[in-house]
Amino acid sequence: MTTICLDPKIPLGRIKPTDVKAAVDAFNSRYGEMEQVLWRLSRAAVDALLAGKDSQAIEKLVWTVRSWWGVQGVRKETKVKAAATLLEFDWTESMFEASLDLEFDSKNFAVRRVAEFVEGMRRRGVARREWSLASKVLHWLMPWRVPAYDGFVRGTLGVPSGIDNGLAYSFVVTLEYGLAHEILQQGEEWFGDIEPRSPFRALDKYLWWHGGGSADRAVVVKNPWRVLDPLNT
Repeated sequence: MTTICLDPKIPLGRIKPTDVKAAVDAFNSRYGEMEQVLWRLSRAAVDALLAGKDSQAIEKLVWTVRSWWGVQGVRKETKVKAAATLLEFDWTESMFEASLDLEFDSKNFAVRRVAEFVEGMRRRGVARREWSLASKVLHWLMPWRVPAYDGFVRGTLGVPSGIDNGLAYSFVVTLEYGLAHEILQQGEEWFGDIEPRSPFRALDKYLWWHGGGSADRAVVVKNPWRVLDPLNT
């Protein structure tokens, strides 16, 4: 892997489970209901993907992630193209299971699948390479396998802004897999109490919170459950 000079906002080698848990609890107290809705929505999308069926749940997941977590500049028609791209992939039940493998093959899978999603959307006419959207949608589908990616996460980890998004995401994955490995040696309480209780979901909350999310920039949706109404989930 290419060597770059990181400038993290947090001491990556000294993160304690209690530090992560504090940020996770603060995040959940503000956005917990939205998290529960996204989890329900993501499981409905998983069912559709395993069945290989075009489903409103897949498009709804894409657009809800985009809307709630501030992925800027994404046009509305992207949700249709993103859903169609996801349906092109081969999926197995094991990909969605609540199990964790921190070895090289899993890191490589996360980077490769997000890159394939980005390029698949491009082939379908999406104007930009949507790395943040792709990583976040796949993160919600596979929170035990795929770390999320955005400017807050990248900035907190100290990945320089001048490098390509694909390379930057590869660094984010490597760093988060390393952090998960280190902190998991001290238990799993830092995951918090809201599903999905995965190390990468907890780390995303922690990194996002310290990257600027604590400044109350994201909108708290007052009745997030309405998103599920048309889906009968």
